[in-house]
Amino acid sequence: MRPNLTFEQLQRWSSGIASAVSATLPEEISAHFTAGARDLIASDQVYIGLYLRDSASITIYERDPDHWNHNYDTRKYQQDPFFRRFVGSKQDFLLPLSALDKGDFHTSAYYRDFYEPSGSFDEITGVFNFDRNAAGFVTYLRRRGARPFGAEDVAMAEATAEATRLVLERLWRQWRPAGGSPLSLGELSTRERQIALLLIDGGCAKTISRDLSISPGTVRNHIKTVYRKLGIHSQVELMAAARDGGRAPLSLP
Repeated sequence: MRPNLTFEQLQRWSSGIASAVSATLPEEISAHFTAGARDLIASDQVYIGLYLRDSASITIYERDPDHWNHNYDTRKYQQDPFFRRFVGSKQDFLLPLSALDKGDFHTSAYYRDFYEPSGSFDEITGVFNFDRNAAGFVTYLRRRGARPFGAEDVAMAEATAEATRLVLERLWRQWRPAGGSPLSLGELSTRERQIALLLIDGGCAKTISRDLSISPGTVRNHIKTVYRKLGIHSQVELMAAARDGGRAPLSLP
């Protein structure tokens, strides 16, 4: 345990856990959990989300998605050593980055093309399996200039792992399809349908703006409407729903 841990930090953590497990929206779950977790384990950023073994990473943001994790969710997660460990094993784990670094991490394509340019320096990631295909993940991240995570930080993450699992299970129950429903674009306007199809094809606001000759800001507004109407929270969810037999999550309450 960290020797300088204060009562106030523990109080913020426990309050965040209580709020997270009773929240009804994924974004609220993320916001409540990460606020206390950043302070408790002295992290520059904390992310929670879902891993699907048939190849998908879904980060649940407490606010608007950042470019770094959007890039991760759409392209780079398959190179992540933590995701690879999840795919190759059905065992839960909570590990610092150093535990997966066999001396070649800093020469890997993932490090060169994504990890180092993002400003990341060190991380602790936990993965908690829910069923044969899905798991929740938590990542505690430090940026360049911070000290590395130490044994006391890993011990704190381990000591709070059961509470973290409860939050991630709540996240999974709120996000997953309740039996699924057909992915239908019928409720979308013609323009929204165009944009949805371009998103499914891997487009982003900039490329869609160019393709349709409208401003990126207009595209982003349409994207928000598309997600709201379809009960989708990210491009990854939309692409996965289109790929997996046309099945999508139901709209959240």
